[in-house]
Parts: sequence; C-alpha cells; structure tokens
Amino acid sequence: MLRDQLLGRPACLIPAAMGFAVALGLAAGSAHAQSTPSPQDFLDAAKDATNWILPAKSYSGNHYTTAAQITPANVRGLKPAWKFQVDDSGPMEVSPIVYNGTMYVTSAHDHIYALDAATGKLKWQFKDSPHVISFAANRGIALLDGNVYIGTLDGHLIALNAQTGKTVWDKVTVDDIANSFYTMAPVPYHDPGTNQDMLLMGVSNGDWGGIGNISAYDPKDGHVIWRWETVPGPGQPGHDSWAGDSWKRGCAATWGGVTLDPAAHMMYLNLGNPCPDFLGTVRKGDNLYSDSMVALDISGKSPTLKWYHQFIPHDTHDWDPPMQPVLFTGKVGNDSRQLVATGDKAGNFWILDAGTGALVDHTVTSFQKGTHTEPTIEGNIACPNTLGGIEYQGGAFDPATNAFYVPSQNECGRWTAQKDAVYIAGQFYLGGGFPKLVGPNTGQMNAIDVSTGVFNWRHNFDLPNYGGALVTESGVLFSGNLGGQENAFDTKTGKLLWSYDTGGYIQAPSEAYQVNGKEFVVVASGAAGNATIPELPKTGGKQAMITAFTLK
Repeated sequence: MLRDQLLGRPACLIPAAMGFAVALGLAAGSAHAQSTPSPQDFLDAAKDATNWILPAKSYSGNHYTTAAQITPANVRGLKPAWKFQVDDSGPMEVSPIVYNGTMYVTSAHDHIYALDAATGKLKWQFKDSPHVISFAANRGIALLDGNVYIGTLDGHLIALNAQTGKTVWDKVTVDDIANSFYTMAPVPYHDPGTNQDMLLMGVSNGDWGGIGNISAYDPKDGHVIWRWETVPGPGQPGHDSWAGDSWKRGCAATWGGVTLDPAAHMMYLNLGNPCPDFLGTVRKGDNLYSDSMVALDISGKSPTLKWYHQFIPHDTHDWDPPMQPVLFTGKVGNDSRQLVATGDKAGNFWILDAGTGALVDHTVTSFQKGTHTEPTIEGNIACPNTLGGIEYQGGAFDPATNAFYVPSQNECGRWTAQKDAVYIAGQFYLGGGFPKLVGPNTGQMNAIDVSTGVFNWRHNFDLPNYGGALVTESGVLFSGNLGGQENAFDTKTGKLLWSYDTGGYIQAPSEAYQVNGKEFVVVASGAAGNATIPELPKTGGKQAMITAFTLK
C-alpha cells in the first residue's frame, strides 16, 4: 500500500489509463504472445540449447544444458563477449531469462533490463521503487502471454509488455504487506486440466512471523486461482506438531524455486525455517512443514499434499533448505530411479525417492558443530552459520557421470536466544539475535556419486562458493564464488580449467544460451550484502554487472 500512496495510484487495481492498452493487448492474441514462449516451449526447455526460459533451465530444476560448443578442451579460450553495468546497487541473485535473442535481468531493487543477448545492448528498462522490509534481492522474471512478470519487495505482482517494457497491470497480491514480499521469480505453467495459464510464486515472509504459501495467479489480471499454506491449521494433518497457537506465526516460507513434473501433475517445494527462528521453547514440536520438502498434487482445483520429508524437525538455527528441488533419473546401485535432490543450510545434501519422499541417501558437505544444541541466552557456537551449508543457487545432475554437483560453505556462528519472542508487524520475529560470524569462512564444490553418496571429487575455496552449478553436455561445470571468480571445472576430474574475475561478488547462477548458433555463458555479480565476511577483497562488488562469455 505504501508504494501505491507514494506513486498516487490505487492498490490492487489495473490503472485506469492502462485499461485500453490491456484490452488492446488481449485482442492482439497470438501475435502478441509470439514475443514469449508457448506452453510447449516450457515443456521442451530442458533440451533447448538456444534459450533459457525458466529460472532453473527447465521444470525439473536441473541446471543442465545440452549446449556443447564449450568443452574441457577449449574452455580456456572463453573471453568476455560483453558486459552490462546495472544502475542499481545491491547483491545480484538473478537467473537471467533468455528467449529469441533477448535477455531479461533484474536488480536487487526490482529493476528490469531487456538486453540484446548477443551484444548486451539495452532495449528497454523498467525502474521500480519498492518499499524494502529488510533486504533487497530479486531472482528474476517470468515470460508468458506476451508479458514480463515480476514479484516485488513490497508484495506487488506486475505485468509489463515484453516488447516495450510498458506497464500492463500492477496488483498487490500478498495478504499482509507488513511482513510479506517476493524475491522468487514467478514460474509460468499451463494447467492441462483447466486449459488455463498461471503464474506460480511463493511468498517470502519467513523470519517476520507470517505463514508461507505457494499461489497460482492468473496472468491476465493477477487474481488468485488457488493458494496452499505451508503451516497446517486446526483440523489439518500436522497441526499438532505446533504447541498452542505458535502455528499462527510459524513462517515456513517458500524462498526457493518451483519444481514441476507436468506429466504427473506434481509440484515439489522446499519450505523454510519455523518462527521464531532461534527460540524453540515457544513452539515445541516438530513444526511441520517447516524445513521440509513437500510434493503437491496439482491436478485438482487446489493442491493436495502427497508426501513430505522433514529434514530438520524443530529447527532452531535457520537451517532450512533454500535451494530449488532437482528432479532427475539417476542410477542407485544398478537401478535407474526417479529421484529428487536438495540441500540445506546445515550442509546436508539429500536424495529422496520422487514418488514417495523416502530417503535414498544423505551426504554431509559442510563442517557441522552443535547441530543438536539450541541457542542459549548466554550464547553458544554452532556450524554452519545461517549463510553456510548449501544455499539458494543449488546444483545440477549430470547423466553422463551419474553425479550431482553442488557448492557448499563452511561458516560458523555464535547464536543467542531471548527469554521470549514478541511479534511486531514489519519486524524480525527471531526470539534471539542473528549469529555473529566465527571464521574462517570457506567453500567448496562437491561432486557426489548418486549411486553411493560418496564424493567423486571436491574443490576447496578460501571463500564461500554461492554461485550454484551449471553442467554442460560437453562435460564442463561452471560456478561463481563469492570472491567474484567465475570458474569452469572438468566434470569427471574436478580439474579447474578456467577462471575469470568479474570484479563483483557472485551470488547468482551461471547460465548458457546461444545466439545465431554461438554459445554464451552468463553470470551476474554485485555487492555482497548479507553475505559480507571479513575475508572478502575490499575492492570488489562496487558495481552490479552482467558478464557474458563466449569463445573468441
């Protein structure tokens, strides 16, 4: 509401001046929609080496590309093809969307830039001025029905014309603007049962005392088609895992991305930590469905829970699984199985059976300490820190090696709890203080054999390695570390083949695409923000930047 008052426009309504433009856009029909992918394009995204039209490449969440021009033999020839300076400060966590030669990127404060993917030349930009509840971050946009869609830091869902960047509609879609906002990129989905397009997006309200949800919005006007809440209310299975009325401020936000199996009408989500974060005495119990992966059947009018797997019951360290689940077929022993994998901020890597949620394997990737000791008023040390372990950008499965590649971090913190937690709208609901860093703060890239859960290889860094993993069919693994180095490894051996200093701090995923048959790799870098540690070089991160590389 605050931003609408500042901009002098009514909340939750299509601006009157835009009414004719909206009607004209709808009347244009298929001609208008050609600027964005079709439902079949989204279904085929995994095998499309040219475009990158979903945040994690495809509905499966696997950062794997069939692009094969860049190989272990020639990757040393990669050079910057172009750079684009983003005129907004803050961390860059965006997954660029590339379609038909146009790249769409976002900044920390919800600005959108449409770029020529071959040259980096600006086509148009949209600048927003959202009210920021606590921190600035945006992970990208969605393309659908001729529009670009973005969720904002003050709870708006906005539609822009994909060719011009002009506003089509703007609507507040969160229930409580005091503690709810968006950082996730919306995910386009066509429901074959209803023949309806929708945008899937989860709310970011963990740590502020809200209740998480995943919602489907109508791309025509932003109205809610259905909503599934992550904390079970009275009479629902799992409600008794919350003491008293603590469920009302239970959080379990949907920070990460949406993974889909369209053929089975299934959605896989990772859910965030319970609230208050660090004071478990006021919410005794397992606190479902926090710190869990859930599988939802979305074939009906509203989602139904098929199974859940809780990784850390009654979490008191903010060790939720922030990365998007990755759905894949891998070999376990001699059997090919449908699996789903993820990691959490405690440094655990988990492989589950995609059909049942049963545990297949568990690998510890980070240094752990005090995992069964709750924070005290006097304070105590536990590892990893809240920004340690496995973070947002996650990893990738490679069918050629039957290995999963995922970065992780080693950080420790000193936690403190309070005697009680008081909810105040718009403020953190923690029951303690965010932990103070206890160094050193390092990272690694891990190659984990899916068949055994054992490391094929590990590469250690002197700094955290937040940039996720991109695997190419040709056998190259790309990832950026917090120090700003974009790195390329041999997927089989782990040998570091190539490295480039972007000049900023990398917390964004690497992606690959093609323009006119030429392959590019792109990554965003910027400020460190909440990830700032003493070991970071003092000269980096001053300018947010998009850097694209190609073979010269």
